[in-house]
Amino acid sequence: MNPVGLIILLIASFASTVSSSKYSSSIGFSSKPPLRMSVTNPSLSTLRITILGGGNVGSTLAQKLVQSKRFASVEIAARDPAKTTASILEKGIDDVPVVASTPDSLAASHVVILATPGLYDDKDMKSFASSLGDMSGKVVIDATNPLGPFTDGLQVRTWEGGISSGEMLQLHLPKSKVYKAFNTVGVEHMREALGKEMLIAGDPDPSYRATAEAVVAAVGFKPFYVGPIRYSRNLEAMAELWIHMAIPGLGGRDTSRNFWFSIGGDP
Repeated sequence: MNPVGLIILLIASFASTVSSSKYSSSIGFSSKPPLRMSVTNPSLSTLRITILGGGNVGSTLAQKLVQSKRFASVEIAARDPAKTTASILEKGIDDVPVVASTPDSLAASHVVILATPGLYDDKDMKSFASSLGDMSGKVVIDATNPLGPFTDGLQVRTWEGGISSGEMLQLHLPKSKVYKAFNTVGVEHMREALGKEMLIAGDPDPSYRATAEAVVAAVGFKPFYVGPIRYSRNLEAMAELWIHMAIPGLGGRDTSRNFWFSIGGDP
């Protein structure tokens, strides 16, 4: 078995816009045998998905999931449904329902995708997790990055011991299964995933993992599972690297935004 090599592919069609609150990534799994759920599996067709946050990332993921026609329902949960509805209509997205962001709106969902601004503060993290209500048994896909302000260089925060935001979220949501995904690429990749690999870290339980991978695949990515949520710290570091290379003046190589991280070799 050849070693896995990480390569950077430059693709001219990708010009991502990144801010501390609107950054996304992708993850995937291509081992053998694949654990991805079948599109015809009844348990997949009955899944209800809620995307928390209706910005560029949230609305794009919601539209792609609706268009896949693989799930029972897909909706956006937002603090101001009327404002978010108007915003996504301006983007030409008219097939995604928007509801108020409350514990009740999340209660019936099997999968919750976090597409909100990344959390940088301990108190904010705890308060956010509490605001979600009972998340027992749910798959939580965390598409966020804990970025500091632009004036401080858009640095990803790590907690004591190198712990990541994804790991902290799992600690605060012990009865759910948290997966880090959609955090290492820009939103344009989500619009045109085209089978690009999407790195995903989270619980290895086959049924929950298969659900997370099915969601990633429905957006158009090739899921690539890298390991437990502990590896969220590596994916968040990759996100920081991408940002620092894509945005001039942050200290990384001054390159374009036309690239993503992929997997080479024979994993």
